[in-house]
Amino acid sequence: MSVAAFDRLKGFISSKIFEKIVQTATAGDEAKLAELFELLSRIAPVRYFRESFLDLAQKVRADHPLASVFRRLFTDLDPNCRQKAITNFFVNFLLLGRGIRDRKEADLGVHLPNFMVISPTMRCNLNCKGCYAGQYSKDDELSFEQLDRILYEAKELGMFFFTFSGGECFVRPDILDLWEKHDDCFFQVYTNGTLIDDRMTERLVKLGNVAPMVSVEGSREETDARRGPGIYDRVIETFGRLDDAGVLFGFSATCTRDSTDYIASDRFIENMMDLGCKVGWFFQYIPTGNDPDLGYMATSAQRLALHRKVTEWRQKYPIFLGDFWNDGPFVDGCMAGGERYLHIISNGQVEPCVFVHFAVDNIKEKTLLDVIQSPFFQDIREKQPYDDDNLLCPCMIIDHPHVLREVVRTHGARATHPGSERILTDLSAGLDRYSEEIHARFDPLWEGGGRDSYLRSLDREDKSRSHERHKKRLPTEQRTG
Repeated sequence: MSVAAFDRLKGFISSKIFEKIVQTATAGDEAKLAELFELLSRIAPVRYFRESFLDLAQKVRADHPLASVFRRLFTDLDPNCRQKAITNFFVNFLLLGRGIRDRKEADLGVHLPNFMVISPTMRCNLNCKGCYAGQYSKDDELSFEQLDRILYEAKELGMFFFTFSGGECFVRPDILDLWEKHDDCFFQVYTNGTLIDDRMTERLVKLGNVAPMVSVEGSREETDARRGPGIYDRVIETFGRLDDAGVLFGFSATCTRDSTDYIASDRFIENMMDLGCKVGWFFQYIPTGNDPDLGYMATSAQRLALHRKVTEWRQKYPIFLGDFWNDGPFVDGCMAGGERYLHIISNGQVEPCVFVHFAVDNIKEKTLLDVIQSPFFQDIREKQPYDDDNLLCPCMIIDHPHVLREVVRTHGARATHPGSERILTDLSAGLDRYSEEIHARFDPLWEGGGRDSYLRSLDREDKSRSHERHKKRLPTEQRTG
């Protein structure tokens, strides 16, 4: 049996199992649901997923909130949205994609990311304070054909999950045609939500493979102050529209000095759940893009408070939450430079990260594989984790800012919009001070149990590179092998 035929067979089997999981979740038979997760663990291609699905089975039996996330996710969705989430995200991305990437990495001798962020346009109908994309050129956008080529190249390397950002993606109607053409992939879309009307919602239901993540700044007052008068109410209307239609959606919240206290409150997360959000992403404001301002950043104390609240919420609420940058231990630290992802902006320039506004290569001139193998990206990956092994402080922009300055200088990376070099110059002293404050807060947490917890989770990863990557920064007494 060929590798391709074997992958197709595994995909068919996994899809059938997930269909049974959906049926069981709908019927409320938790005992059977746990059995099905155990079966799925036996056909997973790598140890990490085998043990992860076993953990999920145990959580179902223990009525853990994470199991409730799964039940809530699939029982509330339109049947087409549910089916696409099953086949495209769980099977193609999580299961089959990992196997394809492992084989490609062995053949090519290069590490491959598992997803990418694409900003097909920097045009937007809003002008939000502190937007990381606010200063990019609005001209010279990637064509449909260029985007199509990028996705085909990515799938050949084992990527079936993509995040689309901007700008505002929904100002380009042809993007929905792109998502329809690549109906074996799953697309997460960061959006301000104001262009998702009834007609757009109907199209999303028919596509099934698109999950909007709608930006909200916490309260009505903070959202309208940052995004414009009346935007909060329009976002709430969009939440209701998506929820009624059975589209998978969530929120995206940027933590600033003004908004974090409310965002890190039970009141906020409960409100998001009541509105139908199944997913929530927290981002730290990074001083770049539109009028960078160090004083707008959440304080180190606020960032730590958010970390503690998200940890608490995961044991309490049935919603999937991601916390940048505090979730570094869940993704092995910094994801930039093709370690886990990269960012292609609308003119084709390829950034290491959506907040690192410097580039060496342009996707219009090189293949995706060429970009991944570039000296710029390889250097970033080889430096990870930066300075020490504390993955609670993973970022080369705000946690290890001297690393960003070094890699940009070494590789002659160009600023991708006017003013982005300020993060290397007049903002550098303030970022260095912020980094010291962050480490003062988070180093004791890492030494007091964070490292041990991460190393236990790393035990289930059978890929040697993951172990070697972290070992080089471990304290000498912690190193083994």
